[in-house]
Amino acid sequence: MAFLAPRVCLLIMDSDMNEQSSAGDTEKRKLLDPTFHFTTNFLKIGDDSSTDKIPVTELVKGGQLLADFPNFHRFAAKGFAKSPIEPGDFAQLSEDEGAIVATVSGYPKVKKTRRSDVPEPITVVSIEPLLKVSPDNMLVTLVIHPPLETGHSLQQENLEELLADQKIIFGIDHQSIEDAKAFLKSGEKEFKSFIIARGQSVGQSIDAFLRYDMEIGPIAGTILENGSIDFRERRIMVGVKAGQCVATKIPAIQGAPGVNVYGQETAAKAGRDIKIDVLNDVQYSKETLQVTATKSGVLSIVNKNVIKVCSHQIILGDIDYETGNVESMNCITIRGSVQPGFRVTVAGDVEISGAVMSAKVISQGNLVVKGGITGKDSFLEIKGDADINFIEQGTIKCGGIAVIRKQSYYSDISAGSDIRCQKSSKIVGGRLIAEGNITIGDVGSINCTPSFIAAGVIAERLLHFNNLKASIVGQQDAIIQWLQRYHGSSTSKKVKAMEKELANTKLLLLRLNVIPGTGLYSKAGGPEDEKAQFSEDYSCAGSIEIEKIKIDVLGTIFSDTRIQIGNCTMVVEKTVSFRQFKLHPNKKSILAIAIKK
Repeated sequence: MAFLAPRVCLLIMDSDMNEQSSAGDTEKRKLLDPTFHFTTNFLKIGDDSSTDKIPVTELVKGGQLLADFPNFHRFAAKGFAKSPIEPGDFAQLSEDEGAIVATVSGYPKVKKTRRSDVPEPITVVSIEPLLKVSPDNMLVTLVIHPPLETGHSLQQENLEELLADQKIIFGIDHQSIEDAKAFLKSGEKEFKSFIIARGQSVGQSIDAFLRYDMEIGPIAGTILENGSIDFRERRIMVGVKAGQCVATKIPAIQGAPGVNVYGQETAAKAGRDIKIDVLNDVQYSKETLQVTATKSGVLSIVNKNVIKVCSHQIILGDIDYETGNVESMNCITIRGSVQPGFRVTVAGDVEISGAVMSAKVISQGNLVVKGGITGKDSFLEIKGDADINFIEQGTIKCGGIAVIRKQSYYSDISAGSDIRCQKSSKIVGGRLIAEGNITIGDVGSINCTPSFIAAGVIAERLLHFNNLKASIVGQQDAIIQWLQRYHGSSTSKKVKAMEKELANTKLLLLRLNVIPGTGLYSKAGGPEDEKAQFSEDYSCAGSIEIEKIKIDVLGTIFSDTRIQIGNCTMVVEKTVSFRQFKLHPNKKSILAIAIKK
């Protein structure tokens, strides 16, 4: 390849440099500066008379020589050494490492910098690309620098051929190219850029869902289209007739593939299918995709995809010594309260008009409690959603959404989906753990035990985490007691075995993963027979998008409240109001972002 003769080029010095090495420096060893093979001129940009002239370089081609040391052997004989040079962005050393060559077409840039490992200043030669391609290969920007009278410029190039050379073939904006050509023809001495190609983004797939073909009424805690939460009283015990179509499955729709500027396709993430479970007096047809009642009764929808039709049983008074414990395969409406010590076990939905007082309620459907839940012995285990007024010192485990309308006072609530509280609600002490998001009002108060609020967390795994912590404390104490009791050596086989067991437990604790849909342990920890399902970043096909999990505080959250999202925890340092807590993009810390009132 024939190269242009050496030309003048400006060296842009870093601000921390106050001297330049040269061949005439007598106090240091003699250095030979490189020869640059491109033109640099000072130009005045724009019409502002106060603007100083700035250095502008010519356009160079990919593969063109940028800098070298011609005839260096003649200078070496006189005791000269090469001034240090390095390639920057879009430049590389030649095969003999004696020159720097451009890897793409663009505009050269030269600067000098210092490094602690090199005594002399280093000359770095880089290229600002003529065609800037975004990191995702979805956008191409044409960069135009002012033309030089003596140097090569873009006016001498064919833009379409440049795109073809770079193998950019998709999403080309021909109108933008014509605009760029018109700008070049005008001869304006300005810096300008044009977006000349755009890729096609990956289309959004639609998950499969059930479309209900009958009026099922409001479901408390549903997020509406405007982003607000529907807290209307939940309609329960919806009547259906034999042969009535309850719902129709709408299959998942695959999104359109994305195409980058190089014409490479990226398939859209497949829409998630749903498994429909039908129980009791209801059937599902795979041919028609319809769910139909086989007998008349009341409808129960559990976690959106489990549908059952049951008989409706009404108990007019309390659950007490007169009724005894209740076990039913139906849906039940209790007009009174559940008295202390009694138990209600139901296959369908449960609606309680009164209170639950130190009693147990187990339901394979949904629960609505219009009164309160009180007492340390109150325990409610619900397969679907739980909609309650308030709870004091009780426990709720639900597989769906948990709705709290007024207050949770020193209670434990865990949900397989979201926990949603009205804005006026108050959480004092206790724990709220959701596998989904959490929306709450006020959290904590002065002088109360701090609450624990966790989103994107499996409650059972959190319990396992706490058990491992307790086990570590016990194992450490056992080692100390053994040494004190038997005056043993820390190098004995017994102590070594105990220490190995302790180290394994610590590793399990470190690698325990509480995010829904993932393996119990990350790749570097856990029993050997479980490693096949581990992943280094806690992700797998069924995992939730932990980066989208959030805790919205629509009131005041007091200091010392403990927050957890996924595997990351924090303690609120000061009392604040209207905050959204979510993971930092690096997934190693939690951010607190102000929410507009």
